[in-house]
Amino acid sequence: MPYILNGRICKPNEVKRVERGDIVIVKPVSVLVNGRYMVFPPLSLVSDQCPHVIGSSVWVDGVSVAEDVDIVTSTEEVEGELEVLSHEFLPAFVAKRILGTTKFKTSKVEGIPIVTVKSKPIISLKGTRILLTDSRTTLLLLSHSLKYYTSSQDYLFV
Repeated sequence: MPYILNGRICKPNEVKRVERGDIVIVKPVSVLVNGRYMVFPPLSLVSDQCPHVIGSSVWVDGVSVAEDVDIVTSTEEVEGELEVLSHEFLPAFVAKRILGTTKFKTSKVEGIPIVTVKSKPIISLKGTRILLTDSRTTLLLLSHSLKYYTSSQDYLFV
């Protein structure tokens, strides 16, 4: 649960890229921006690249982006809607709403499927590694947010 002293934040549809050290929000948070409180949904990002300046310090339920997501080379496409196999994984429902019904890249991967489309894995967990078959920004944010639910590590103050 990082403490944000200052910085910038963006909603999921405003994210252009995800970089190491950014923070992916996993639960809704109210943040002071331009003198008003705005609610930012799961998959929002705290990053220097974001347009909204955070006006006061705030605790967020989030996870720092590291290098523990592996993007797997995808060999096939499947059309459909995200299927969330763990109902506790709140950010996946936000991603499902954002992406709707569309084509996703998928591949046969080892590990435990967490998010699928028509029973084909999109995000899987293999040990401590997260496997992602489609490199869209929304799915990359979602993959990093999975660490919040599978890890007990201490998060740094930012």
